[in-house]
Amino acid sequence: MISKSKLQQSIQEIFNIYAKRNYTLAFTLESINEIFEIGNEVFMRNNPEEMEKLSKRPKNKAPDIFDDEPFSFERTFEIYSELSDQFTEISPELIHKIFELNSKLAWEEYRERYNRYILEIYKDYPDDEYINYLATVVLYDQKDFSEGLRCINRSLAFNPSCAVYTHLKARCLIQLGEFEAARTYLYQSLFLLELMQDNPPKKGENKDVYPNYPVDFFTSVEQIRNDLRQLDRVESLYKYQLLPLIY
Repeated sequence: MISKSKLQQSIQEIFNIYAKRNYTLAFTLESINEIFEIGNEVFMRNNPEEMEKLSKRPKNKAPDIFDDEPFSFERTFEIYSELSDQFTEISPELIHKIFELNSKLAWEEYRERYNRYILEIYKDYPDDEYINYLATVVLYDQKDFSEGLRCINRSLAFNPSCAVYTHLKARCLIQLGEFEAARTYLYQSLFLLELMQDNPPKKGENKDVYPNYPVDFFTSVEQIRNDLRQLDRVESLYKYQLLPLIY
């Protein structure tokens, strides 16, 4: 991870190089690509440890967030359209905004490729705890709670003491209206965390398909307690306001 001070230093350096290479600081569509080119030079030079880590990351079949295409016309045009009303000249602040927006767009595009990949492969690995967990996160995000529940049950069969899994199962059950079962799994998650008996998600043997940059689900005691409070409110609403209307 690049520190904030190193990032600010690199942004200023990019601006200084750009200002020396160009006779005008006018913000144009073309200037974005040049900023990306200078940025690559500067970030690689200023962050050799991070570059070495990236070069040593394992190669596999999964999409990689660094397969990104920042020089595509579509990306450049989107960045320019977003920022051209706010800026007319190149400045360190603008350069920071360009990289910030590019990171956001790159992550969105990665998520699309990542989601497609996980949904394409997970059924081929019914006995892989980790793949089924990653599939649950994607399926929950896409509101396919029934299939998400089936996947997380497979993960739990291999690792029943994982608070992430029990919490995810509770979330699926809540969305499916299984409130009492959900409460049981929320308390189980709480128990595992508070008594420090939690076993985190475990990778298996299929390392060639595991993504280097997975989209994880994070749990905590505070988050579980918040879910329990929300579940109380939902149950109260159902019992005292919706149920009488049905009967």
